[in-house]
Amino acid sequence: MEMEATAGTCPAPPSSVIRRIGRSLVAIVVPVVVISLALLAWIVRRDSLYSSASDFGYWLGVVGGSLMLVLLIYPLRKRFKVLAVLGPLKHWFRFHLAAGIVGPVIVLFHSTFRVGSFNAAIALACMLLVVASGIVGRVIYRKIHHGLYGSRATAAELQRSLEQQVASLQAVLSRLPVIEREIGRFSALVSLQPHGRWRRGLHFTSLGWKRYLAGRRVRRAIAGRDTRVGAGDTATNAHLHTLTGTIDDNLKAIQRTAQFSTYEKLFSLWHVVHIPFLCLLVVTAIVHVVAVHAY
Repeated sequence: MEMEATAGTCPAPPSSVIRRIGRSLVAIVVPVVVISLALLAWIVRRDSLYSSASDFGYWLGVVGGSLMLVLLIYPLRKRFKVLAVLGPLKHWFRFHLAAGIVGPVIVLFHSTFRVGSFNAAIALACMLLVVASGIVGRVIYRKIHHGLYGSRATAAELQRSLEQQVASLQAVLSRLPVIEREIGRFSALVSLQPHGRWRRGLHFTSLGWKRYLAGRRVRRAIAGRDTRVGAGDTATNAHLHTLTGTIDDNLKAIQRTAQFSTYEKLFSLWHVVHIPFLCLLVVTAIVHVVAVHAY
């Protein structure tokens, strides 16, 4: 029962539990919201409940356009220190992300999901380009920062985090060799550098799936051990189940460390693309507003 003594010394980190609960809630809420909006959009387009020129449609456009205009405060606040009086940068970043989604959705409802003119089509296309590039940027941002609003990570910090994750598993690695074997196999896998640009790209994008498979094999091994141990060692079994979270975090740390430099390069390239799209959106939106009120 030596394992039981070890079980009491290595509890699952509370922050890890909170993250899993948060991810579970997001996995439920986001699909519900998306499906509800899609259903509402279908009803608006099918039944023509209002037009973009009606009072309701007009004010939808004003609200959506205003949100998209105000979200420009974040890049200005980020670059000009004199604007620090407007408040902490992290709050503007949160607003930038929220307005970058809510604003375009409201504008789409303003248009009733129809394009009435060439000018409106250009403005809509620019808006969708900005939204798409913003979503891509958000994904990349999280790969190289501590959380969604945190400071930028470094390769050295990721390496230290990885070492801590490995150290937290040492108590069970000797008793469950499959864990050590799978972690070692995945570590060797992420270190590979295939020849050719396409092979490297495929290897990079498939690491998440390969990490999932490695974690699944570990969980199967733990489940098999539970069956062999039997009901008399419930404390050990419960501890091993809590360790699956730590093992998953370990595999994610290995993947993140290996992909970090690539994501840094992608984030720099993303800025080169996103900023011109944003400027083009502002110009086309202004032209659209002027054209609507002039004609």
